[in-house]
Amino acid sequence: MQNLISPAEVASMAFAPLDRVTPEDVNQLTISVAQQRFVSPVLGDAMVEAMIGGSYSELVEELIAPALALYTRVLMMPSLALRTGAAGVVKGASDYLDAATENDLRSLRRTTLAQATTLLRKAVSQIESSPELYPEYDPRQNIWRRCRIDGGVVA
Repeated sequence: MQNLISPAEVASMAFAPLDRVTPEDVNQLTISVAQQRFVSPVLGDAMVEAMIGGSYSELVEELIAPALALYTRVLMMPSLALRTGAAGVVKGASDYLDAATENDLRSLRRTTLAQATTLLRKAVSQIESSPELYPEYDPRQNIWRRCRIDGGVVA
């Protein structure tokens, strides 16, 4: 399966310029995993394939792509703080910056997931309000219709 967005789109949509994340920092595999883990279970493979094929470009541009970029950011967070190389796993350091605490990381992850999920929910709402415009979407495939966790509560 191809990706709905590129590394350049992730870098520009999910990160601020001062974050200094470049497209080279974004792995295609991480985008694929985010797409398979977060987007496909909600929209269904047929709908995602239609979007990859160029259908529904406005919906993708406004809601799906930003959501996927944010989900990709969540998956990238651990690797942004740590680097694996010949010397093993190392953590970057700077004289001018302090490493984020576990609480900081948890808070950032939770906020980023909430933003991405809000965008994806808005997309689903738009799709479900006009089902005749989105024939590839099958609401029975939407995992949110079977199980959803909101604020730690299984709904």
